[in-house]
Amino acid sequence: MKILQTADNHVGETAYSRIDNSTGLNARGLDFLNSFKDIADIALNQHVDVFLVVGDFFTRVNPHPRYILEVMKTLRKLSKADIATVFVSGNHETPRMATTLNPLILLEQIDNVYAIVEPKTLTIDGIDFVCVPTPVNFDQIKDLFNPMLDNALKDSKSNTKILATHLPLSQAVTSSEKILETFIGESVDVKQIPKKFAYVALGHMHNFQRIPHGSTPVYYCGSSERYEFNEEHDDKYAILIEVDSETKVIPIKLSARNMLTIINADCSGLHATKITRLVLDAVEENKDKIKDSLVRVKLENIGIDEYRLIQWDSIRERLDEYGAFDLRLQPRTVVSLPAQERLEGEYVFPPSKELELYVKGKKEYEGIKEKLLKLGNEVINEAKEIVQSET
Repeated sequence: MKILQTADNHVGETAYSRIDNSTGLNARGLDFLNSFKDIADIALNQHVDVFLVVGDFFTRVNPHPRYILEVMKTLRKLSKADIATVFVSGNHETPRMATTLNPLILLEQIDNVYAIVEPKTLTIDGIDFVCVPTPVNFDQIKDLFNPMLDNALKDSKSNTKILATHLPLSQAVTSSEKILETFIGESVDVKQIPKKFAYVALGHMHNFQRIPHGSTPVYYCGSSERYEFNEEHDDKYAILIEVDSETKVIPIKLSARNMLTIINADCSGLHATKITRLVLDAVEENKDKIKDSLVRVKLENIGIDEYRLIQWDSIRERLDEYGAFDLRLQPRTVVSLPAQERLEGEYVFPPSKELELYVKGKKEYEGIKEKLLKLGNEVINEAKEIVQSET
């Protein structure tokens, strides 16, 4: 059997300001959609039997209808080619509210498409796909994983089993998944995974990596697109798995939007004119790499008065001239807010920052500040989900 593994596609993710003129959708969002389409083409060209998507296919529970339509068109092509597509739900598409529908269920309306939202075993051509999706209370995954796995294994009869699950392993290298959603629980230990599987397909960590576990091949394929600039130099992969008398694992490199940091400078004591010139010189030095790239300008320790005088418009114009896909400006000034015993209403920031200021301003929270911040950010994320589902 030939299987193509992907995960963390985050279809529906939007970032940056550029809009695609032909669709009216966020242009970066189309990157994530097109990445999935490219991987589906690999599945067709490789004549795989199973296309396995191990969680966080959608980046939220209410993806734009245009994304759903384009995904369903792609899945129909796979279905007509007699390729079974298996989606295992991840933490991003798993609703926290009982009244919210998991969007993966919509995809099951297509023949040969299976959406796994509860632990179960799916048998395809004599091979058992033991699927453990993300529970609603994801932060408790360490304690919940083995009971869920036992539940999924109840219907497993084949001697050849493949585990497909979306979870963080404590042995894994972390990446941009930490930015997308707050996780305050304990990670699963790889020792919790029995060694009876021919292959273990994992989702959640955005880095491609193998987790040592004796002779059992345990792999994160990683995300299909770069999400943050900490992945600037990371390649992205899907994984082709051939299961016969033994398991063969073949990483397939994907095309992903290029990310380029053109400058990362300490601007302590520099005037705005000098800072502007530094950035424009960096643009010129990188002009051959800028076209179609996400470009970052990272500047540290800018005097607050100088910040206002930097010629940001000239910088943007020069980057547009060289065809930059979009721009992230990361200027950081040296002015910070004073520490206070009490914080009044004069500061107005995003909720996460207001929370940070409040918690750090309370002496009685010494020792538990980090935990409170994580819990608070989880509540903020849940509130965002409610707003998104109602708009």
